[in-house]
Amino acid sequence: MFERLAVLFSPQFIKFCVVGGLGLVTDQSIFFLLSLTIDHSGPFINVIWMVGYAVAVLQNYLINHYWTFKTQTQDTHASSRGFVSFFVVSLTALIPRFITYKAVLIVLGASPLTLNLANLCGIGAGTVVNFFGSKFLVFKKKN
Repeated sequence: MFERLAVLFSPQFIKFCVVGGLGLVTDQSIFFLLSLTIDHSGPFINVIWMVGYAVAVLQNYLINHYWTFKTQTQDTHASSRGFVSFFVVSLTALIPRFITYKAVLIVLGASPLTLNLANLCGIGAGTVVNFFGSKFLVFKKKN
């Protein structure tokens, strides 16, 4: 178990976080722009963060495939099957992300600032789940 946790200090995890940072910029930019166009008390506020998320997942899959996990994927091309696996792992990471998102909104209330803060906190909460799923399921080197 400690061996798996030690990977959180590896260059690969740092690359994964850099890619995640790029995804964060994509995700947050889309979220911010969409949040300017809707009523914050309306039903769409709980859905708009998913749009930025979906775009960021596609971007992250491609960069992780060709950069972060290139030693595992050097003999393969990005594929729809790989993307679906990555997307499923990313959906699993939505559980801690959504719980954190809602918890921040419950504590701080909904406003343009707290919506964005809640989104950022949720992204951070899902990162570790996403990394382990990516490393050990999606981009696991085939023998």
